[in-house]
Amino acid sequence: MLLSKSTEYGIRIVIYLLKVGSNGYVRIQEISNHCNVPLYRLSKVAQKLTREGLLESYTGPNGGVRLAKTADNIHLLNVVRAVDGDDAFSRCVLGLENCSDEKPCAVHEHWKEARDVILNMFESKTLRDLIDIDKIQEV
Repeated sequence: MLLSKSTEYGIRIVIYLLKVGSNGYVRIQEISNHCNVPLYRLSKVAQKLTREGLLESYTGPNGGVRLAKTADNIHLLNVVRAVDGDDAFSRCVLGLENCSDEKPCAVHEHWKEARDVILNMFESKTLRDLIDIDKIQEV
């Protein structure tokens, strides 16, 4: 996929929290176990999502994380940018450092068109738009 592993984990966190539908806090360990993602990596991603205001966290015996906003107010692009920064979609698809509009790689123009479509979808779709809770098999 074109997304980093960390961004994939971030999307899985918010989907899992939406799926469990709890107003309370969900322990990171529970999310890690359910999603089969290493606890350390998941914790780091959850910290980024919390810093960006997408999650709320609480420490202590009943601690964990929960969505800070409703599913209608979280766009996929919010999650991507919270984890990978603003330039997540501007990097060369081949990983070339010097690729740009002025010095394009072999697939630059084609990727640019596809990227614009993907970016538009990530900007316009909220979690609510994309998720039918009853049909999600796994996160």
